[in-house]
Amino acid sequence: MKIQKLNLAMASLALLLGITACSSDANKTTEKALPTIQNAENVHAVWQGSTGDGVGKSSLNFAPALSDNTVYTASQNGMLIAQDSKTGKVIWSQKLKNAITSALTVGDGTVFVNTDSGELLALNGHTGAQIFKITLPNKSFASAAYSNGIVIDKTVDETLLAVNASTGATFWTFKASAPSMILEGGSSPTIDENIVIEGSADGQLTLLTLDQGQMLWQRKVVEPNGISDISRMVDIDSDPVSRGNIIYVASYQGNLSAIDKFKAEPLWTHRLSTRTNLALNDQTIFLSDTKGRVWAFDANTGRVLWKQNQLLGRILTAPVLINDNLVLADNTGMVHWLSQDDGHFTARVFLDKSGINSDPSTDGEKVFVMANNGKLAAYQF
Repeated sequence: MKIQKLNLAMASLALLLGITACSSDANKTTEKALPTIQNAENVHAVWQGSTGDGVGKSSLNFAPALSDNTVYTASQNGMLIAQDSKTGKVIWSQKLKNAITSALTVGDGTVFVNTDSGELLALNGHTGAQIFKITLPNKSFASAAYSNGIVIDKTVDETLLAVNASTGATFWTFKASAPSMILEGGSSPTIDENIVIEGSADGQLTLLTLDQGQMLWQRKVVEPNGISDISRMVDIDSDPVSRGNIIYVASYQGNLSAIDKFKAEPLWTHRLSTRTNLALNDQTIFLSDTKGRVWAFDANTGRVLWKQNQLLGRILTAPVLINDNLVLADNTGMVHWLSQDDGHFTARVFLDKSGINSDPSTDGEKVFVMANNGKLAAYQF
């Protein structure tokens, strides 16, 4: 019990570390002037609107959630808004009593969100009406995962809960190990058919059965280096990605790794540091690192296909893929389109001077980007 209290007390420090740690690497590198884009493609905002106060000056990542021609957004102050993804027309809005701590998850018409009071809420995606509310063992800064009527949520002390998506009943919990110092945020669990994949703040990857929460295997995928507690932080803040028999996972001050799903053995690794999610097409992994570089790797071999250094010194979001491009944003409020083939810039727009922490989202036609002050834009290429 004392150890848990120590972890939770140190976890509160993550609110500060989340603001500074993700930017420390970028700040060591002088921000480059953006290059002129030759023959830039035409990108225009189909619509723009306000979603509330956004994430403010926090380091939270509230990526817009998309489902059934609706874009759902959250603001840290408790505001939830559902808008028509084609027109931006507000369908409903809901102001919660407590602050919001995670991005939204939408599954089968239900919106799931974590709050500052340590609660998981489920709301009707069509009306915003509350379906249920449950109390978690601790706060959660990670968005929940949903599949076939089951919600998997993860708290800041590395407790996983499997919850009935209709009733809120919890049918299993699993407690993973947690270090004494963590970064704000943390990766979300991933559901792959009947398996739950969880990346923890101490660099461990764990596989559990979805129905009962029984551990299949657990492996340390990155080892800490350095002497100080901060230098030894290896949080897995990127959501694990499962593709066939391979799990791809990346960590802060660690590696990008490909792990055999059945043998729990590493297939390849590449040393880097990232706090953002991976994007995959059929054969390539795309990511941004904490120095402001954008990478493309061969998913089978780990070979570097290209690296874009022109965003060095900027704090980048995760990329999303649309058509032949990848799209990401930065802390200065710029949104960048890059070619998936070789990483050259194809377009660029400015959204807002408040900056952009939250990952873009795409419905395959438009890219939705939310600035830190809550300004939301739907862009079309």
